[in-house]
Amino acid sequence: MLTKYHSQSSFEKKFTVIVIWIIALVMMTTMVKLIVHTEINFLWLTPFILAWLFVISGILLRCKIARWFTLLSIYTFVFYPLVAYIMIGESFPISSILSYLSILLISIYVFSNKKAMDLFYIESNPSEHLPLILLALTINSIYVYLVRVV
Repeated sequence: MLTKYHSQSSFEKKFTVIVIWIIALVMMTTMVKLIVHTEINFLWLTPFILAWLFVISGILLRCKIARWFTLLSIYTFVFYPLVAYIMIGESFPISSILSYLSILLISIYVFSNKKAMDLFYIESNPSEHLPLILLALTINSIYVYLVRVV
């Protein structure tokens, strides 16, 4: 069922659903920008586009796996400045770091609060974030090493 709320829903549920829709919209916009501005052949992008569409539709249709991929994507996006700073000493402006942190806090709250757990039909498990964080740091480390260092 599509992620939505009723007029009698609590503020927390309305906020959660609206931010989930905003995250899906941002992911869709980013995908379209990538398709338009990339110089890679469209045929090579097709698997990534299909995976991206799966994740976007998955979070809107309350899929647990899509929620995990979304959290992994958010962690990867947010921890990039930290990994780049540690590995190659590249520093980012404080305003960028604050915006990354606010994105992290809001999105983690939205995908981990009690109403989100009810929406995705899962039980709260705070330790599920640790493997996602470690995987995101690994992805960022490999990216920085292969693209920026080598």
